[in-house]
Amino acid sequence: MSTHEMKGKYVIFVFVDTETIDTKKILEKISRLPEVIEVHVISGQYDLLAVVNIELYGKAVFTSIQELAQETIEKIRKIEGVRDTNTIVPFYSVTKRT
Repeated sequence: MSTHEMKGKYVIFVFVDTETIDTKKILEKISRLPEVIEVHVISGQYDLLAVVNIELYGKAVFTSIQELAQETIEKIRKIEGVRDTNTIVPFYSVTKRT
């Protein structure tokens, strides 16, 4: 990857598994993190999906997006009621906004 490709904002997806306590309360706490742009209650193996903006401006080329996201992931994991997380880093994305 070139230096140019490592600059900018990237979006990662953090799936969150919660305890049986109030999922909406956990959603509200996650949504207060400045780098989190969306949080969704979802069905399936995980209870929540957090959409996180990661900024790569001024970061070393060898630093992975996962490494940069680690601080946010740790913040999410420290929230009471969060049991586990799974992070998805997309390689290529197309966004259609209306």
